[in-house]
Amino acid sequence: MKTLGWNDLKVIGKYGKHKAWHPDDRVQEYFSDIRTPSRTWPHSYARAAQTYKFAYWLLDNRPDIAKHFKLNVAGDE
Repeated sequence: MKTLGWNDLKVIGKYGKHKAWHPDDRVQEYFSDIRTPSRTWPHSYARAAQTYKFAYWLLDNRPDIAKHFKLNVAGDE
């Protein structure tokens, strides 16, 4: 299993003030319990989106997005 990189995040969100990344509506629900980006913590959502936990969440909840990024459990390379 791979995780998403910085460039991948542009597909499922956008960068706003202070270079903070914000997810789009398709994946927003995953980030509901994660600290909102701020000047002090501008990458809180972006870092969460780059975890294995998020990759597995995409597989389970948004298989179309996971397929776009070629995420799959069998392809652990």
